[in-house]
Amino acid sequence: MKINQELLSFQSLIIGLLILFLLTLKSININPKSKFKENDLKIDINTADIITLQRIPYVGEKTAELIIEDRKIRGGYTDINQLKWVKNFDKIKPYIKISEEAKWTE
Repeated sequence: MKINQELLSFQSLIIGLLILFLLTLKSININPKSKFKENDLKIDINTADIITLQRIPYVGEKTAELIIEDRKIRGGYTDINQLKWVKNFDKIKPYIKISEEAKWTE
């Protein structure tokens, strides 16, 4: 009987510690804010070379070449929507940007 009481006491202690641990975890911010802004992680279409363009999901070598050729013809992009002709445009749009301060260079 004494062993059952000791076991019950031990189980109660473990459950109490587990509850305390879970409450502590809940109060800790597990997802710290990134030091990068969302726009910092996007690729600038006006300055990206062929290798960088291929890092964009859904953009392969041929699409990257076409983007660079179109960029040369236009003299650079002023609006992301100028790339609507690109296959999977809606899928690549979240990964690209056009910087105001970026100057297009060949």
